[in-house]
Amino acid sequence: MRNSHKKTGIRATVVAGTVGVVLAISAPMASAQDPVAESIPGAAVCPATAESCVSVVVNSGTFDNNGFNLPIGDGDMIIAAEAGAGEGVSTVLLPRDDGHFGVYAKPMTVPGGVLGIDLPFNNLFGLVGVTAEVQAVGVPVFNDLITNMDISLPVRMKINNAFLGNNCYLGSETAPVNFHLTPTAESSPAFEVAPSGALKVSPVKSATTDFAIPSASGCGPFGVLNPIVNWRAKAPATSGTSLNTVSTAYLFPGGIDGSDPLDDLGGGTGSLGSSGSSGS
Repeated sequence: MRNSHKKTGIRATVVAGTVGVVLAISAPMASAQDPVAESIPGAAVCPATAESCVSVVVNSGTFDNNGFNLPIGDGDMIIAAEAGAGEGVSTVLLPRDDGHFGVYAKPMTVPGGVLGIDLPFNNLFGLVGVTAEVQAVGVPVFNDLITNMDISLPVRMKINNAFLGNNCYLGSETAPVNFHLTPTAESSPAFEVAPSGALKVSPVKSATTDFAIPSASGCGPFGVLNPIVNWRAKAPATSGTSLNTVSTAYLFPGGIDGSDPLDDLGGGTGSLGSSGSSGS
């Protein structure tokens, strides 16, 4: 029992210490900078009493499934939560109890809509327009030191269209799409102290490939439109898939000023996110 408590304490020190030590060292630097503190995206979800918090803002990216492309725009997805100790040097998130598991994503416009070709009048007044929304089905895990940005993220992708209903998904809670994002060889982020005193890590270039995508489910009445979604999204797939992102990460204690991601989602209903311009 004593050994178990000792290991837990060590893991907690790795997580909290990463932020705490940096903040202690950077405090004089922050006070010498512009006194106007930077607002940290997503910081509002972290309790004011938390020792360690993390926010990862995706600035740009591309999801690809064998030629089916989905562009990701700045702020289309944010991972934000209190950070806690996992096994070894891994880090788990302790998300706010709002059903998002610490992952907040806007519906992103699928270039070309249903047919793969953008049509006039805003894709016929939205009738053939499609958006895709990443929804976490579990809490993300940082598999290494939190500053290394090695993240496992189980998700499902909600597909939205006027005829698909509200339960059209690629992936599910029991059979999710598993993203394991790791920094690319080209990733060489700078570490700097934000005016707020938080540690800012940017740009973080991450990628994952050859993850499985299940068949569509729940699309249209009794799933009758599942084949159309499978045809358009090129699902199911077990290879030829990739996700590339460029992100900015913040490490900070609770109580720092910042936005609430749910405000940008319009109370959970989302916006169009990335617009895109061409079919695939």
